This record gives sequence, C-alpha cells and structure tokens, in this order.
Amino acid sequence: MDKLLDNLMERIFIESDFPLIKFHYDNGKFDFFSEGSEPEIKDIEGRDVEGSSNPKLGDDAKKVEKYSFSTSVYIAQNLQSDYFIYLHIPENLLRFVSNDIQIKLSSLIKGNDNDFEKVSAKGVKISSSFDKNATLIIFTTHDVSVKNNVMKKAISIEEDPYFFKKQVLLISEKDIPIIASNFDEHKNSYIAYIQNLISDTERFNEFTSLNMFGLTDKGTEYSFVAKLYEKLPFLALLVAPSNQEVLQHEIDRKLTEEQFVECEKLLELDVNNLEGWFSELVKEEVND
Repeated sequence: MDKLLDNLMERIFIESDFPLIKFHYDNGKFDFFSEGSEPEIKDIEGRDVEGSSNPKLGDDAKKVEKYSFSTSVYIAQNLQSDYFIYLHIPENLLRFVSNDIQIKLSSLIKGNDNDFEKVSAKGVKISSSFDKNATLIIFTTHDVSVKNNVMKKAISIEEDPYFFKKQVLLISEKDIPIIASNFDEHKNSYIAYIQNLISDTERFNEFTSLNMFGLTDKGTEYSFVAKLYEKLPFLALLVAPSNQEVLQHEIDRKLTEEQFVECEKLLELDVNNLEGWFSELVKEEVND
C-alpha cells in the first residue's frame, strides 16, 4: 500500500519537474513516553537523578512505549527554493509525528543531502532557507471506523508550529483499490489526468451528489484528486480563459427585452452621480 502512494507522489514530483532525492528512514526502536506519563531523568552515566520522579505518578503508572517505523522519504525542491518532504506514516503512528518523527527527520536531512539517492537528474541542495521554506507532506491510510479519531490527529499535526509547515492527507483503506487502478491507468501522464479530472464539472456534480450508499467509484476518484489539490501546495488549478463575446451572448440570450433595456441604462450610469439615480428610482417606485 505504501509503495503505491510512494510511487504516486514520486510521479507527481517528477512530472512537476522538481529536483528530487530520497532516503530510507529507519526509526529503529526508540523509547517514547506516552501522554500523561513523565520520563525518568537520568544523568550522563544513566543514574537516576534525585527528585526526578513525578510525585503524582507511581512507578507503575509510568509507561514507556516502544515503536519501530521505517519508510521512504522524498525531498523535492521548486525554483523558489521551497522544499516538499513526503512520507507515508501509518495512522497509529501519527501521534509520534510532532514530538518525535519530525525532530529526527529535521536532524537527518540537514547536512546529509549529498548522501541521499538522486531520483531526478538534478539533486536537491538543502540551503539555509530550509527551516522556513519546508513543508512536510504526510499520507496516511485508515480504517473507516477510526476516521474521526484520525482527523483529530491530523488537525493537531497541521496546527503544530514547529520544524515544518505540515499537510496530512487522509485516505480510507477501502478507497485504495480505486486509487491504485486509476494511477496504474494514467501514471505516464498523471498530472495531466488529475488536472482534467478536477476541472470536469460533470464529475464534480457527481462527487457532490451523495446518495444513500455514499460515493460511487468515480466520486471516490474525484475526492482523492480534490485532496491532492488541497494538500499539495505546489499543485495549481488550470483556469481556462473565457471568451468574452460568447459570455456576453449567453447573458443577452437569457435576458428579457425589458431586463436588457434596464441593463443598458445601468451601464450608462454616471458613477459620480449615483445618488441622483437612486433618488429618481425612489420617486418612480413611489409614483407606481
């Protein structure tokens, strides 16, 4: 599953023509103190420091969580020297992002960019502007039964002001087969595909017209693409220029003759004498 999402994001970065590097992040097995507990404080030789115990918690109440986590991390850079760091994190590990994972990532990335694997011909150079110009993009999949809980974790991560700007894209596990199928079909020109899809008004109407059975497969496809445009700051909607003559013709066609005459009058108004026009309008209403 994570390989699918890694391949999808790699494709988006490459088609965006960004320099791209990646490395394997292995968190190993670290002790992490769960919320509500307090770590024991030890000196440099590992001895307990006097007075370090929390008087509100007994020794049995202190819980240390051990977790292991490894994944591929991608770093892309645009022409404005904005950095985009992508990785897939299981939803049960989201709670470690703000206080652990992002700290280790920041430390690993700085000064080690020359050691990372080049995915594109041009590598990424981590500059002094990295800290203020880096966005951490996290994809996470979840079971539909825990959606609300995962949403709360995602919001907490995005609101955390430290280390990176953060965007968390949530994907229901039941949607993965549809996302995989569409990516496999369009992976050779994926950005062109999602640009066309997000601009398709018929697909948008289908997406917004929920029925008692929820989203159709096409609605699910549109929903995922909409999330990409919401969470990936470098993706931009293509706005087609409008033909003013055609637009004016459509407006004229839908106006009655009386409405058309009134519009002509409005267009001829002197913007510097609107007060006089309002006075005349009030008089006409009173006389009627």
